[in-house]
Amino acid sequence: MRPIPAILCLFFALMLAGCKGKEFSITFDVDPKINANYKLIYYASDKRGGFVRESAVAVSAGKGEFKGQTVNPALVYIYTGPKAYPLVIYVKRGENISISGKDASPSKWVVEGNDINKEWSAWRNENAESLASADAKKINSAVAKYALANPANPLSALLLLTSYDRRADETGFRRLWLALDGEAADPQWAALAGRADQPTRFIPIPARVESIAFRSMQNGVDTIRPDSVKGVLLFFWNNTFSDRRSYTDSLKALAKEFPDSSSRVIADVCLDGDSVAWRSTTRTDSLKKVARLWAPAGLADSRVMTLDVPSSPFFIVLTPDGHQRFRGTDLDEALAFFRKTVKK
Repeated sequence: MRPIPAILCLFFALMLAGCKGKEFSITFDVDPKINANYKLIYYASDKRGGFVRESAVAVSAGKGEFKGQTVNPALVYIYTGPKAYPLVIYVKRGENISISGKDASPSKWVVEGNDINKEWSAWRNENAESLASADAKKINSAVAKYALANPANPLSALLLLTSYDRRADETGFRRLWLALDGEAADPQWAALAGRADQPTRFIPIPARVESIAFRSMQNGVDTIRPDSVKGVLLFFWNNTFSDRRSYTDSLKALAKEFPDSSSRVIADVCLDGDSVAWRSTTRTDSLKKVARLWAPAGLADSRVMTLDVPSSPFFIVLTPDGHQRFRGTDLDEALAFFRKTVKK
């Protein structure tokens, strides 16, 4: 067999050294009763770009090890169960991250290897009950508490990007995100998280509404003009939303609370493409003094896109100046904001 040329040996040595320099490791030393395969997802990148890597780590008798590669820092999402809150870890090239703990709940495990992970572990431990509940409102509250107390800490930015449910309370997210200061306001954290809805430090302001028209059950077409009333509540829904009855009951009570429909607008906007389904549903819920509106193209409707409605159900409260002062999925918060707006 012919000997390998020295230049090739040098090439392979340099290549191996380069790969080694990109490597990071995550070791598990948790409850010995745990035998599981955990899915991991992270974005590996360098100055030229990157791609999402999906892998798995086998944990046997509580022990396991994963080796990954990246040049830029990355967030590794570890999925420990179908309904469990993912364990999110911050890693940099060359780091050895350790995960330890005897509790069955990953929220109570301790992650070490850098300061961010230590602080993140402390936050998870303090809020383990909220994380285990998977309740967006509780988790958002826990994130808000930390971010308000630590506006310059990078962990505040990472918690907002990875743990805060923006769909549930977009107004709260906007307030907390714009309050970030110092190192936490660095655009690198938004880039690191790779959030399509928050790619940079900048947050676009939702469209101001002077007037907007929808197909109407009562009038053929209804035009909403915020400057002609004290407040506007828009409720976007479709027939796949199973809890609609309780929401319409609340709207019914709200309409009775504010019976003067000339001074306010309460409207539900159906996002279903089938007009028969829309008419059938609305005729059975007996809502009165509520505008029954329809956007047949759903979330792709140009008017709905202008309002930047991300999902169903969703609420928007408009003030007389046409600004979207409340945006979110929480019924109680939407009603409370509307009441406060109309009573001013």
